[in-house]
Amino acid sequence: MLLELFVTLLLIHSQVLGDSSSEEDEDEHEKSSSNSGHWGYHNQASWLRTFADCSGKSQSPIDIVTKDVTYDPRLPAIKLEGYDLSGRPELTLKNNGHTLQLQLPNTMRIVQGFEQIYLAAQLHFHWGNTKVPGSEHTIDNIHFPAEIHVVHYNSKYSNITEAASKPDGLAVLGAFIGIGLHENKNYERILSVIKDVSSEETDTNIPSFNVRHLLPNSLERFYRYSGSLTTPPCYQSVNWTIFNDTITVSRKQLAALEETLKGGHNQSLTKNFRSPQNLYGRRVLVSFPTSNSGYGRSSETDNYSTTTANGSQDGLSRGDILAIAFGLLFVLTLLFFFLYAYQQQQKHSKYKPDSRQNVIYKPATKDEV
Repeated sequence: MLLELFVTLLLIHSQVLGDSSSEEDEDEHEKSSSNSGHWGYHNQASWLRTFADCSGKSQSPIDIVTKDVTYDPRLPAIKLEGYDLSGRPELTLKNNGHTLQLQLPNTMRIVQGFEQIYLAAQLHFHWGNTKVPGSEHTIDNIHFPAEIHVVHYNSKYSNITEAASKPDGLAVLGAFIGIGLHENKNYERILSVIKDVSSEETDTNIPSFNVRHLLPNSLERFYRYSGSLTTPPCYQSVNWTIFNDTITVSRKQLAALEETLKGGHNQSLTKNFRSPQNLYGRRVLVSFPTSNSGYGRSSETDNYSTTTANGSQDGLSRGDILAIAFGLLFVLTLLFFFLYAYQQQQKHSKYKPDSRQNVIYKPATKDEV
């Protein structure tokens, strides 16, 4: 027992040393990147020295503590227009060295949910790796595998550059991405060509599609708070909406996001998420009553099944459950049949007269021998 404990501790120690060495290498890479005028995710403390807003009191992302949120029934549901781009000109997908970004036309709009109309500019992703989940926002300190952000700017400004530094300039729709049993055909429109933008500052065109399908089915259940950009220059100009329901992709699809892209110095572009920031007294509103029983429990989702953006369910569908039920029923029926057959055989053997009981044995005579 002591020997097994010693071996286990030795393995853990070597793993920690390996991870520490890897982190040191990454830190050195980030230092060299920062010296050349770039910023990176593995030395986030340097953001505070270089970009003044990054040390502000309204920074993002945050950890959403469900027992502390405030239910506000007056929060209007998000209503989108122009998100179906089917048949429109192609969209540009780009690896900008920090994320995978899809440029969006400003004909896509949020027309309900805020006092102003907000126009779309781009969407992008944050992710981790096979060991570290990479969502930026967390729910009760729980990270999800990845997160999508759809960035919009206030229509009263001429473009996103002008709006980015204004207090009411931006509205970002965020949603968590989880792992399901099936491929998400809507995300595959982007991930199928991810190898074409594997290098930093490369781009490609993809056919237009209905971008609405990248978000959860329900846009009525969400968290709302005032925050910032999660990357430098960290402008505190974002009205954040984080949807309660998740989207799911297959493990293979998530791996494509985690393992394909390269950033500066041809390093793997991974773990591109900022650490949760202090709330400093900010309120987090929620559009639906919460029971504090955990994240994502709703009439549309449960522990085994999460509604996907295309309306199907990843996890155990009704058909899967029926198939399992019929399979179990068949196995039980088979077991009962064999048990019954065995009992009948035993019963028959008990009452069947022995064919040897009427045979009279006598010793052999000398003549017979």
